[in-house]
Amino acid sequence: MGIARRQFLQAGLTSLIGWQFLTRDRVALAADQFVRQATGSTQRKRALLIGINQYEAKDDSQNSSQNFSQNNLSGWLPLHGCVNDVELQRELLIYRFGFAPQDIVTLTDREATRTNINNAITEHLVAQTLPDDLVMVHFSGHGSRLGNYNTLVPVDSGLPQKLENLQDITLREWQSWLKEITTDRLLCVIDAGFYYPNFSAIGNFRLRSRIGRSDWQAPQEIQQIEKQASGTFLRAASGEMLCADAQWSGFSSGAFTYALVQQLWQITPATTIHVVMSNLATTLDRKALHNDNLSIDKQVVAMVEVDAVKQKAIATNTFAELLSNPDLGCDGVIVNAIDRRTADISLAGLPITVLSNYMAGSILQVLPPKVADLSPVTNDSQDTATPPKQIATSPQTTVQVKSRNGFNAKVEVLNDYSTNQKLATGQLLQEVMRAISHNVKLAIALDAGLSKIERVDATSAFSTLPNMFGVNANEQCADCLFGVQSASYGLFTVGHNPILGSFGSVGESVGVAIKRLQPFLESLLAAKLIRATENQATSHLNVRVTLKAMIGVDERSVTLASKASARADLVPLNNAANNTVRTKAINIGDRLECQIENFSDQPLYVRIFCLDPRSKVLTPNFIATPYANDGVISPAETLTIPYPKAPMNWAVSAPQGMVDVQVVISRSPLLQVAKTLEASQRQASSLNGLIAVPNPLQVAQALLEDLDRAGKPSEFGNLANISDTWMLDVQQWATFNFNYQVA
Repeated sequence: MGIARRQFLQAGLTSLIGWQFLTRDRVALAADQFVRQATGSTQRKRALLIGINQYEAKDDSQNSSQNFSQNNLSGWLPLHGCVNDVELQRELLIYRFGFAPQDIVTLTDREATRTNINNAITEHLVAQTLPDDLVMVHFSGHGSRLGNYNTLVPVDSGLPQKLENLQDITLREWQSWLKEITTDRLLCVIDAGFYYPNFSAIGNFRLRSRIGRSDWQAPQEIQQIEKQASGTFLRAASGEMLCADAQWSGFSSGAFTYALVQQLWQITPATTIHVVMSNLATTLDRKALHNDNLSIDKQVVAMVEVDAVKQKAIATNTFAELLSNPDLGCDGVIVNAIDRRTADISLAGLPITVLSNYMAGSILQVLPPKVADLSPVTNDSQDTATPPKQIATSPQTTVQVKSRNGFNAKVEVLNDYSTNQKLATGQLLQEVMRAISHNVKLAIALDAGLSKIERVDATSAFSTLPNMFGVNANEQCADCLFGVQSASYGLFTVGHNPILGSFGSVGESVGVAIKRLQPFLESLLAAKLIRATENQATSHLNVRVTLKAMIGVDERSVTLASKASARADLVPLNNAANNTVRTKAINIGDRLECQIENFSDQPLYVRIFCLDPRSKVLTPNFIATPYANDGVISPAETLTIPYPKAPMNWAVSAPQGMVDVQVVISRSPLLQVAKTLEASQRQASSLNGLIAVPNPLQVAQALLEDLDRAGKPSEFGNLANISDTWMLDVQQWATFNFNYQVA
């Protein structure tokens, strides 16, 4: 079946399952179920993709706090990202799963009525599907709750105050419609929420849920439905979980949908289920709503529907048992070859933290036909897929991004290696060099709870700060929120969680508060720059990093996570260390240890940054001779940080919450970082643990300077002509992200 379809699809399901961490057995169960559906002698693959933005709902989100309260009472908001969800899924299915375009039906906005949805299921899926066919159904839009029934809201359904206008589809009806499809190889993804928390937006997100009605009585025919469709049903939210419609840089989407699509583009056989879970959870914890009220196990149960018989049958299967035919992940795909040298591409394989800062000048390599031929090449004159072509392109063909709009970009062939070069729709792309602007700014959303005067004052104050600007909450991409809590001004995450330590005294003016918050904002901007270097999925560095915790009084060693560069060629596969990720919180006082394995014949250089719940940037103060050999990993050696015999440790400390650990490894010494940190490390009062970096923005900029100097391949010409941009070569560095919850 071409590439390792089974392992690719199985790991991909991990991304589909949800926003949070999952347990091993449940993930292995759901992943194998999806693989069983998506592999084998499939005669045809069919899909129905539904996305609704244009609900006839009230939109007062940019108005004053008084109108915000009225907006809450309206019961819902129009959405922005559902149609993009359909586009993201369609491109994924065609270019990664091999679906034929004519076998994918889309219903968006005004088309997505209850009747049209029912007819599409009946005519496209029920009437045409054979027993061996693979079917995927995706719904992005509002959900609701009527009586005891969770419902999907088609575009022609109204508010519960007018019962005669309701056209909701209960999940029981939905199941009965899909039950008629004559295949059990069915995957259904729902990116909608059912719980309405009495407001329609939170932080920088709109919620995909409409007000419900507890006294609604289902018609008798719905109550009598007993049919349940076989297959795998995956939901972004269930119970009282919230579902986010998110505004990213230049586009909107479901937070859940983008995360799953991005993971499916990148997945490789060497990536374990637990690594996929960790990557997915990290992305969504940073950029989406975090639910502290549900345990990990309850979240998994809420998101995955698999019947007990199938669960029992495949619960013991492991992902590693199905790995074969190794293949590489992809960062993008050519969706429209304009001519031989220019094309439109999608970059949905890049994480949001990277994509938001991906600049013109970035370089990608066109994969040779032996990889790209897995995707059908679209004939632009017809909506059909033709058999793969032996595209006359050199394996070294590279393209350069000329402009980017959201996840779409325009590229041109960079160098004319051969007159036979030709770009073609369906060719897959991998990152070669990443361009990051010197002028990356921090976007601060003004919380909707602020008054009009407060918003004006805040906008004026932010305009005076370098590299900062204000935006409208849930209307534009933001990195944090400025708002008020208990009559005190401070900062929130984009999911409206307070940033610890950022709130001042009661009675403080907006201008004074923003001046006080400048160090917090600079730390957040520094964190944004550091995260923009994450490239585990695209790095070629022959290195593996393992983060361990020494738990409890007996200091039992537990592996939190182990990650290797996805495109390295010398890192051993299927190592036991890669198969364990701890999902439970660790306690204050436990110790951490980082092991870095260098599989190359050259020394590597490391720097570790920790980003804590207070928005502080911290770094170990024990990367110094003789404790960690000054952060140098010798060829074919393992470096342990802190050095086991050192008279200090890496202790887990307060406050509680999620901590990001960024491990940056380079082929070249990180000299600018060392110089910038030298004074603060020398002045530290204690060598025990981490030190807070007093100048985090300067350190982050120094890091990018070091990575920029690490090397620019000569075959790309004079890249120095790209002004005000750092150019980072994926052959020269790797940044790994880890995270842990402090209980």
